[in-house]
Amino acid sequence: MSDLSPLLYLSALGVYFHAIFVSLTLGLPLVILFLLIRYARSNDPVYLSGVRKVTAVLAVNFALGAVAGTLVEFGLIQVWPGTILVIASFALAPLALELIAFTMEIVLLVLFIVTLGRIRALYSIIIIVLYWAFALFSGVLITAVNSWLMAPWGTGGVAQALYPFMPAYGPLYADAAKLVALKIVLLASGSPLQEVLQVPEASSEIGIILTDPMIAFSNPYALVSILHNLTAAIIIGSGVALAAWGYRYYKSGDRRYLQLIKAFAIPLFILILIQPTVFGHFMGTMVVQHNPTKFALMEGAEKTFYNPLIAFLAYGDPSHPIVGFDQFYAQCDSMKNVALKDLASSLGLSKDYILDLSSKLGISIDPKKLDQVLDTSVADVCRSDLDAALSRMSLIHYSYFTKIAFGIVAFMSAIAIMSILYDVPVLTRLTRGILRINSGDSERRWIFILASLILLGAVMSSALGWLVREVGRKPWTVYGLVYPSEVVSVSPIAHQTSFVLIAAFIVLAVNLAGLLAMYIVATREFKFLDLLKKGLGVGE
Repeated sequence: MSDLSPLLYLSALGVYFHAIFVSLTLGLPLVILFLLIRYARSNDPVYLSGVRKVTAVLAVNFALGAVAGTLVEFGLIQVWPGTILVIASFALAPLALELIAFTMEIVLLVLFIVTLGRIRALYSIIIIVLYWAFALFSGVLITAVNSWLMAPWGTGGVAQALYPFMPAYGPLYADAAKLVALKIVLLASGSPLQEVLQVPEASSEIGIILTDPMIAFSNPYALVSILHNLTAAIIIGSGVALAAWGYRYYKSGDRRYLQLIKAFAIPLFILILIQPTVFGHFMGTMVVQHNPTKFALMEGAEKTFYNPLIAFLAYGDPSHPIVGFDQFYAQCDSMKNVALKDLASSLGLSKDYILDLSSKLGISIDPKKLDQVLDTSVADVCRSDLDAALSRMSLIHYSYFTKIAFGIVAFMSAIAIMSILYDVPVLTRLTRGILRINSGDSERRWIFILASLILLGAVMSSALGWLVREVGRKPWTVYGLVYPSEVVSVSPIAHQTSFVLIAAFIVLAVNLAGLLAMYIVATREFKFLDLLKKGLGVGE
């Protein structure tokens, strides 16, 4: 199998661009909602004008987000076809519901656009709240699927049998014997999962591997991830509006832009405060419990060490050691006398059964190669995967602490801008003194600077956090269970440099065009309408 890095980078490119559109999809409704509330209370046309502008951007964003999402899903199925095993089992219920949620988003967004300004503000508020609810529900479902990749809930102690330092992932709702049999077939044949799944007899021979299709919703990792990830997206999406209007206020001095900022500044400020202090903390404890290697990578723990503050935050016990890779290796070595055939035997899997299964699947296995695989020490597998994880320590460690630094920038900037926008005893005077705000011009400048720092801090913190989340679970696609090499396409085209470059060009072209369209809508709305009419041939 060729190097998978280009395909991983291509997938990351698509996911990161899609994340931009998702953030706006989740964050801009907050802005619209609070502008509408102000409009309903005051009947001030400034707020309605702001709603129209943000809605235009949201509409373009939603359309391009759907396109970007299609590219991501296309890449998932075409480049990583082996993931269909997960999609058809643990992810089936969430993704089926997500399709319904997405359909409702379309209906409600169109309804909101065509009725805006034509019906009472209260009704528009109800429609945008319903739209936002379905958009958030869609995010909940996708996050639940991603969280299962991080903590494969319902697989019990399957991963723990190979990696003794891992926890048990809830009750066993999967057929462990079938999972292990598939794993051994893949190892012995050298075939990726796609080659097994594309055999017509696969479904009848493998059968049902999951007894509870709703198990992904029971994953405690998913609940915390949902709160953490969706809040981050809302902050980024709302932060875009904050920075944009901060810039307009700085350049023009028009206090109408300050009105628009104040309409949603307080709820955004609250989210920025609770994101790292509450949701971020609980997300960290989930990583400690379910992703021990990732936590060690984040803390740079090649060897076990003591740090009372980190230990208190992570374990609730300041005397608890920060477990490092030295202890993981030691636990691997405790399995030196256990071979894969012992695990297979404990599940009732014999060599003859595995050979018979591979034959029915049309997968060729050399009996000698199968013997080598079955005789492989669990300790060797365990150590090999730890070596692969450890090679990423510098990247994960420095990305994590850089993420924390940007989070602090956003957090402190939010406190500063709120103390400028509102008169907070002592804090306002302190902030103005530190920033040397002594005139309206300097106040406008600092509002723009701080709004930009909030957006920059939120974007960088989120982007680096996602890198830590995704790369930190390597070398597995499903933490502790499935490798990327097992789910990648067997087609040689997918591994050609020309294919990767063309696909990357398409992803860049589509997404950059989408961002440009949103910029034109936000800054030159009538120009965008003229371009749209020309593109549709209207008036010709």
